[in-house]
Amino acid sequence: MRRSTIHGIILWLLCVLSVPPVFAAGQTSKKASLANRINSILSDEKAQKCTWSVEVVSLRTGETLYQHNAHSAMIPASNMKLFTTAAALYYLGPGFTIMTSVYADGPLNSDGILNGNLILYGRGDPNISGRFSDNPASILEEIAESLKSRGIKEIRGNIIGDDSYFDSQYYGPWRKDHANRWYAARVSALSFNDNCVDIYVTPGTSPGKKARVSQSPCASYPKVINKASTTSRKSNSVWISPGGDGSAVIVGGKIWSRRKAEVLYFPVESPALYAATVFKETLEKTGIRVSGKVYPLGDAHVTAVPPITPPLYEHESLPLFEIIKVVNKRSQNLHAELLLKQVGRQTGKGGSFSGGAQAVYEFARMAGADPRSTTISDGSGLSDLNRASAHSIVQLLKCMNTNGWHDTFRESLAVVGIDSNLRTLAGTVPKGRILAKTGSLKDVVALSGYAIGESEDLAFSIIANDVTTDTYTVKQIRNRICRELVRY
Repeated sequence: MRRSTIHGIILWLLCVLSVPPVFAAGQTSKKASLANRINSILSDEKAQKCTWSVEVVSLRTGETLYQHNAHSAMIPASNMKLFTTAAALYYLGPGFTIMTSVYADGPLNSDGILNGNLILYGRGDPNISGRFSDNPASILEEIAESLKSRGIKEIRGNIIGDDSYFDSQYYGPWRKDHANRWYAARVSALSFNDNCVDIYVTPGTSPGKKARVSQSPCASYPKVINKASTTSRKSNSVWISPGGDGSAVIVGGKIWSRRKAEVLYFPVESPALYAATVFKETLEKTGIRVSGKVYPLGDAHVTAVPPITPPLYEHESLPLFEIIKVVNKRSQNLHAELLLKQVGRQTGKGGSFSGGAQAVYEFARMAGADPRSTTISDGSGLSDLNRASAHSIVQLLKCMNTNGWHDTFRESLAVVGIDSNLRTLAGTVPKGRILAKTGSLKDVVALSGYAIGESEDLAFSIIANDVTTDTYTVKQIRNRICRELVRY
């Protein structure tokens, strides 16, 4: 029997058989009261401007306390990240780490001269960025200092960014209008600064003058072209767009002369080239001369596979349990997609969107998700091709509550009163009583997670699709349901 099959059977037994069928006296009337209150909320005229899928389950007894269209296939938005992070914990384990390596394809002589190319080889670490440091280039600086300490003074070759650990489909199954948004950054095994360049726009010296534009990290790729100007009008119309073949970013529009700064984030066309460019310039700042140029693997100049020689340096990522906190608490799309491809690669299905989606789908089935209402197209939920019912999500939440990653999974979720993406709940629900994942797309609002009730913990999923009113109103309806859950 295959190892994955054995693990699947064990997971199914843990998820399905671990909750005892205990029913306390008075539970029926309490359940009916909860159902009546939620039905009253959903019958409100404002709530009728959405299609709802809702399910609530007792984690103490396993009993379903409430259902409303619970088996309907819905667009889950970022609630899809629950499936991705849960599958990553299952397949990889909470202590899983990712190595980024530096190789050389030539010899290092006694004078400190490397006669060959230096290759920066990525394996999908999402945190070579400013997520855990004020300096997004700190890890690249660490690598450069290590190479210098080994006596390397000059590289007589090119700097190559190698992202071949995953496939070369960088843009996910997303709508075209997402293409130049930071939340749809290209998904590459060699990622740096969330694969975005940070653009800072400040007013010029006076109205009519050119605005000041800078970028962070400062690098020669991509080139930033400044077409923005300063205006005396209290309005802001600063925009960014790709220039030419994607090697440049154009900044245009107008910024108010009294505005402090406008910060924009633009996804780079070639993440591997971006990482390698910053790496080369970091090496030079450290005092290591580089005679060659920068190329991504796959460029016409560089088609070789990674060398099999021992690495000159390896950087180990933070463990998975830290990575999934960024995915679920911050709803970071790129990090979710990198996990999706990582799961695909580690399970032998390929480091691709499709390979990862297949592995996550198989895990979701083992966790109890309904195959008729579950479609997984990406890892972040940005794709509107994804489908999941409230019932499938609650089954996943039940499963994760009963296995060995219970605390790790819960700690990755946003907490009301603590994490900013649940701030609209803060005035409705007591601090710490909702731990959940938010979800938002055009015409979609979702929230799924755990409610700490007055007498017991609950797993819940609330999904609104076909929203024809403002999202604030929908979130207020959702919040009223959550208030009833924490009172249970």
